[in-house]
Amino acid sequence: MDCSVEGKVAFADGHAYHFATVDAALAFAECVKGSADPGQCAAAHGSTSRVRLEDVQAQEEAERREEDGPGIAS
Repeated sequence: MDCSVEGKVAFADGHAYHFATVDAALAFAECVKGSADPGQCAAAHGSTSRVRLEDVQAQEEAERREEDGPGIAS
């Protein structure tokens, strides 16, 4: 299974898994690559939260629309 790590956050199976330390995130990534079970690996390495990436993208788009405000009509 594909898994990447950026700092204390690891990405696998369409989710972002957050960890208290970089070492825990790296250990999670190695576990996922070996067993392909992100849920079990997250529990074993102390994941502090799990966020579905689709939810993050939808939230960012909503915030962007709020910042842009109403369009200017010509």
